[in-house]
Amino acid sequence: LKLQFLYFIDMSCKQFTPWKENSKVCEGCRHLEASCLSNISLDMEAALSKVFKKAIISAFPAIESNVPRILIGLGRKGEADYQCNNAMGLAKQLSDLKPPLKMPPMEVAKKIKEHIGDTNGLVASVEPNKQGFINIKVGIPYVQSALEKLTQCGVQPPAVEKQRILVDFSSPNIAKTMHVGHLRSTIIGDSICRLFEFCGHEVHRINHVGDWGTQFGMLIAHLKRECPNFLTTPPDISNLVEFYKAAKVRFDEDADFKKQSYAEVVALQSGDANNLKAWELICDISRKEFSITYDKLNVTLREVGESFYNPIIPDVIKKLDANGQVSLSEGARIITLTNWMDIKKVKPSQVEQSLTSFLVNPKGKEKVNPLLLAEAERIGAAEKTGDAWSIKAGGKNVLVSEMTNEDADKFVKGLQKITKPISEGVLAALESAGYAKKAEGTIAVPAFPIPLIITKSDGGFSYDTTDMAAVWYRTQELKVNRAIYVTDLGQENHFRMVFRAAEDAGWTTHEDGSKIRLDHVGFGTVNGPDGKKYKTRSGDVASLADLLHEACEKAYEIAKERQAEKIEQSAQRAAAGEQREEFIPFTEEEMRSNAEAVGLGAIKYCDLRQNRNSNYIFSSDKMCSLEGNTAMYMQYAYARICSINRKADSKDYKSSPIVLELPCEKNLGLCLLRFPSVVEKTCDNLMPHNITDYLFQLVSCFNDCYNNRTEWKVVGHPLQNSRLQLCEATAVTLKKGLELIGILTVNKI
Repeated sequence: LKLQFLYFIDMSCKQFTPWKENSKVCEGCRHLEASCLSNISLDMEAALSKVFKKAIISAFPAIESNVPRILIGLGRKGEADYQCNNAMGLAKQLSDLKPPLKMPPMEVAKKIKEHIGDTNGLVASVEPNKQGFINIKVGIPYVQSALEKLTQCGVQPPAVEKQRILVDFSSPNIAKTMHVGHLRSTIIGDSICRLFEFCGHEVHRINHVGDWGTQFGMLIAHLKRECPNFLTTPPDISNLVEFYKAAKVRFDEDADFKKQSYAEVVALQSGDANNLKAWELICDISRKEFSITYDKLNVTLREVGESFYNPIIPDVIKKLDANGQVSLSEGARIITLTNWMDIKKVKPSQVEQSLTSFLVNPKGKEKVNPLLLAEAERIGAAEKTGDAWSIKAGGKNVLVSEMTNEDADKFVKGLQKITKPISEGVLAALESAGYAKKAEGTIAVPAFPIPLIITKSDGGFSYDTTDMAAVWYRTQELKVNRAIYVTDLGQENHFRMVFRAAEDAGWTTHEDGSKIRLDHVGFGTVNGPDGKKYKTRSGDVASLADLLHEACEKAYEIAKERQAEKIEQSAQRAAAGEQREEFIPFTEEEMRSNAEAVGLGAIKYCDLRQNRNSNYIFSSDKMCSLEGNTAMYMQYAYARICSINRKADSKDYKSSPIVLELPCEKNLGLCLLRFPSVVEKTCDNLMPHNITDYLFQLVSCFNDCYNNRTEWKVVGHPLQNSRLQLCEATAVTLKKGLELIGILTVNKI
């Protein structure tokens, strides 16, 4: 274990002698003449993009001021390494010129090929096909030199313009346990931060905790009743969850206590000194609990909770009012976003929200739109008896006059037969309420079915108010280039509205005219084996701490079983007189440490390998599997490479050139040089599963070499030094990729 396979990681990049202008291929080792590696790119797609951009401008000078994004993708296996896919789009762009230049995509592709100049050995061949796609084969000497540079310089980020980026993630509520629902926001948000930090951006990791609002009035009132001397004798309320539950029971059952709670909120928001001290006491206890989980997950955040924005809210409301964005509605001050969109482009969840907002209103005099009731009756979702209507809500019949908000939601969810697609009856109901209109053969509905509530009818502020204040502060005071909000998909529409309101207010453009990008990163739920939200056996929402503990214990059990098997196998080999590397068992401390790295890695990897918009089923057995696309599979591959290096025990293997002799070695080399482009793509689309998909492909390529026992041997082979460098390049890339998603590697597993 003391052998440090990756000892060079902490070393600074070595200095290189400048390249000669025209690098030549060395006949002996098939490399570019190795006087320097400064002209060699570790980002194959970026290097090819530069080549083809230059060729396109040279071939078509008329579009130099409007060159499209260069589309470099992977080629078909066996036909090409890469493919340039610009010819079809260029043909259309050229035909729109004045005067137009009419050329079929194939001719465009051929002309691009003709204008490809000296590529320093990067491009070996270029061949357009009939559809206009340009097949590219890269030069093997170039790839070999790039891999040597990778082993000397380490993994490099993509070359991007540096920005100030804010990521809002995790965001638990004070006085409540972090539950399984916080798992995805915390893990996804942390991985996004790590990616941007690797690229050299200035990253603000913000924890927008729920530390303000009505619940604090309830908690402060309960604290005053239970511990009247809390100012002089701070009570032990370390079990804040139970304290919260007790306060909630009292709030629900005691009218006087409820009245006091509302009064305590007003006092807190007015700056009452005693209430502020009580609030700080409660917040400090929660922070200590949160920090235990964050430390375990190796996640860092800076707390900037809802309370931070409270002082600036009045001024932000004035700005919105001055812009003419705020209107009055039944005593409340709201922002109505009135733009319309084609209903075919509206998500089904937004249609349901429109129905709930506009046609099913438990607080209004008319509980359900009559036209909607008639349409629901047609499919058996509503029934009229005399003058009374009843609806089906989650399998039960409910009188409309007694309907709750929850009943309304269940009723609307049961209308899918007439909402997917929208029936004429539902459309008529929406039109009668003014929330749908026919225009030029399409049906238009509001893009945002509900308004933002800036001030409630009682004068209080809402969730919407705080988020508008936060987006103002982040864009106008912090002057971020990009702000990313990581929450569940249920809040997607809310943030679309906040972002649109901020854009309407002029807050998403810097003084120099550059645009501020606002992104919502939504995610699905973590479910149990029954496909429903993951819960404990008692039916409670599972705490995040329990979930992490379960995964670590599972990893520990597997480690103990494997160690017992290894000890038995070692004893059998010794008895048979076999000469093999002695198996040295882990100590208990080492096993626990490894189990934590593997268990926590299993949870993170399982979460991040999903398309974040999808739900997934939590299974510690599958997460900790050594087979398939799992963290343990990645960690085992890394440990295997470390084992190869220990057996070789070579210190000067970098003195030899890398030679890609076998097809599997070439595939591995090309895969290694895709890493920067995968990182850049993920920073754009914020889909961390791009990284896990890449790592799985990388390990698969390495295993294609490793499992080719007849041709690919390392220790003692004439190409040992070359293959040790390939192992090293794979290890450092795999280690960096796992690091970017918050997962530790282990040298032995």
